[in-house]
Amino acid sequence: MRVADPFLLDTSAFITLTDREQGVQRIRELLQGAKRGELILYACFVSLTEVQYIKTYDAGSNKARRIMREIRKFPILWMHSDDDLCVRAADLKANHSISFADAFVAAAALRVNAVLVHKDPQFAALAGELKQEMLPPKSPAPVSGPGATN
Repeated sequence: MRVADPFLLDTSAFITLTDREQGVQRIRELLQGAKRGELILYACFVSLTEVQYIKTYDAGSNKARRIMREIRKFPILWMHSDDDLCVRAADLKANHSISFADAFVAAAALRVNAVLVHKDPQFAALAGELKQEMLPPKSPAPVSGPGATN
């Protein structure tokens, strides 16, 4: 059996899963494929921090800790920082209009030649050097109140 290209989940992919946004089925497929040994799934350490603070803000610290315990059970290889990753992230940040966290995520994906799975439009700046799979964008919140047309 041929193993597929490796994938690396961005923070937005984890939020897609936890919030059951559009694209959740694709994330589930990747997790199941990794569980079956059909593909290798990576994530960058910075996503642990981002998911925890986003979920703490959205749902409180107890719920965030439960979500983080579940995420750590996933069949994911976590890439942690080292000197080379810092240098690559710094180069990406200096040369592209991306956030500090996204620079680390992109550097991690480049290190293992993985397809970056995300919803973040900032990664378009790296289209020429980074393999990417863009998930469907988050649906806008419905408009309500006076003058709404819903």
